[in-house]
Amino acid sequence: MTFADWWDIFYSTYCKGVLSFGCVQEYGIIYNKHYVLLYDMDLSDIKPIHIQQCVNTAAEYSVSRKRKVYFLLHRVFEQAIFNGYVDFNPVEKVKPPKKIRKNVQLFEPEQIEQLFDTYNATSRMLLLELWTGLRRGELLALHWDNINFDKRCINVCQTIVNSDGGQRIRATTKNNRDRVVPLNDYAVHLLNDIRTYDSFNGYLFKCCGSDTPMSFRTYHERYKAYYKSQQHKHNDLPYMTPHKLRHTFASYLLQSGADIETVKNLLGHTDVATTSLYVHSSYKLMQAAVNKLKFD
Repeated sequence: MTFADWWDIFYSTYCKGVLSFGCVQEYGIIYNKHYVLLYDMDLSDIKPIHIQQCVNTAAEYSVSRKRKVYFLLHRVFEQAIFNGYVDFNPVEKVKPPKKIRKNVQLFEPEQIEQLFDTYNATSRMLLLELWTGLRRGELLALHWDNINFDKRCINVCQTIVNSDGGQRIRATTKNNRDRVVPLNDYAVHLLNDIRTYDSFNGYLFKCCGSDTPMSFRTYHERYKAYYKSQQHKHNDLPYMTPHKLRHTFASYLLQSGADIETVKNLLGHTDVATTSLYVHSSYKLMQAAVNKLKFD
């Protein structure tokens, strides 16, 4: 069996309908860009050198892409072994690309003040994202039925996902676990303002003129337009992606004394190792720590 023949089986059985739409799309791109060398080769003829050559095709890409090229290929052969098509995984003889851990980028207090010194429908949406740490899909899927003002919490039980038929609401979160996110006074204030000025029923953030949730595309268009307008007011405000709002939420919670297990549950992570990536020590905190250093 050729690699291309096995890939078709693997892709349709273990990817489509099993993994997220975005992940399936990305795997297809990796196959078309990085595995061309293997297409016509018999599975049993593929050697470690061929694996290394495939990994080398991602040399100009990010470390994340390089590792995906490697580990996807590893999984492809593991399933081939499990199904009895080959006896050996050539990927095992090739070292995976090293993972480089970088400091998580987040908004400093001055930048938060600059970004949100305008108060309108878009800033209220982004502020709610900042003050709750919700994933973007969870934020856009929020319905007023998910908000409990009496108990001051959000029931996070659905998310927006991409699919073959476009975007849809999935009745569970990314990790298939519902969670409750408590609200502080400012988050409650934000929600009251959103209900008063932006949306009083149905979804909190809607497409114009409808009761359908805002799309990812519309969200990003509004985010970029709003951010650009704030940069016109503040020339030193660096551009950061929306996900940095979630980074900031998590990092400041940790800096404020929250334990990592609590932050993990608030973010909806399944593994505390994922949460640890959000641990960030700002320059000011590091400077304060150094200033307190004594050897007596």
